Amino acid sequence: MTDINRTDTIKAYAAITLQSLITGFSFMFLKIALQSADTMDLLAHRFTLAALSVAVFMLIRPGSLGIRPRDFLKILPYSIAYPLCFFFFQTLGMTQISSSQAGIIYAVVPILTLLVAGILLKEKIRVTQAVFMLLSVSGVIFINIMNGFSLEGYRFSGFLLILISAVSLAFYNVLVRRLSRDYSPLAIACVMNITAFLFFNIIAAAKHTAAGTLTDFFRPFLSPSFTLSVLFLGVLSSLISSLLSARALKTLQAVRVGLFNNVGTIVSILAGTVFLHESFYWYHAAGIAAILTGTVIFNLTGSSSRPK
Repeated sequence: MTDINRTDTIKAYAAITLQSLITGFSFMFLKIALQSADTMDLLAHRFTLAALSVAVFMLIRPGSLGIRPRDFLKILPYSIAYPLCFFFFQTLGMTQISSSQAGIIYAVVPILTLLVAGILLKEKIRVTQAVFMLLSVSGVIFINIMNGFSLEGYRFSGFLLILISAVSLAFYNVLVRRLSRDYSPLAIACVMNITAFLFFNIIAAAKHTAAGTLTDFFRPFLSPSFTLSVLFLGVLSSLISSLLSARALKTLQAVRVGLFNNVGTIVSILAGTVFLHESFYWYHAAGIAAILTGTVIFNLTGSSSRPK
C-alpha cells in the first residue's frame, strides 16, 4: 500500500468512526426531541436545518460544490434509498413494532450490505471476516433481546416496513460507493439533504394542512431542549454524518462501512447511561465486547479497495 493509499484509508476510518459517534449520540437527542414533536415533523425540521446549513456554506464558499443542475439530477435518484426510504419507512414501521424488534432487524444491515455489494460491486470477504461480522451482528442482537424483546404486539407489516428501511440503508452504502467515482462526498451529502428537506416538509405541510394545525408546526421550537436537539440532528446527524459516510465509502468497501454502523449502538448505550442516567447491565458489556471485537478484527483483516 502506497503512502497516499494509506493516508486515504486512515482518513476514511477516521470519518466512519466520527460518523458512528454522531449516530450513537443522535438516539439520545432523538428521545429528547420527540417529547416536543411527532416523528414526521421532526424529520421535516431536522432536514430544514441541514438544508439551511448547505445554503450558508454555499454563501460563504460559492461554487465550492462544483455541480451543475444536471449533476444534481444525476445524484437525486440515489437519495431515494437514503435518506428518503430509510427514514420514511422507519417512521412508519416504528409505530407498529417495538424499538427492540426494530433493533434486531437493523443489526443485519451489514449482512444485507454484503449481499448487495457482492451483486453490484463484486465485493467479497474472507471466511474469517464472515465469522467476525456475525460476532458483531450477534452483539447488537443480543443487547436488543436482553433489553426486553418480545413478540407481544408484533405486527408483520411493521417488520416489513423496518426491513425495507434496513435494505434501503444497505443499498445506500453500496450505491454511494459507486457514485463517489464521479462526485465529491460534499456534493453527494448536500444533494441528499436538500432532497430530504423538500420531501419531508411537503409531507409535514400536507399533514398539518389537512388537520388544520399548520400553526402548530413550529411550536416545538419554543422548547430550548428541542431546539438544541434538532440542531444536533439536522446539522451533525444529517448533514455532517452523511458527508462523513460518503467520505468513508469513497475509499472503504461498502461492507466495512456497513459493519461500522454497529459501533453507533455502543455510543448510544454509553450516552444514555452517562447523560440520561439509563441503567447499564452486564449484557450491555457483553454485547459491546462482541461488537467491538467483531468490528475491529473484521476491519484489520483484508484490504480496502476503491470502487471499480
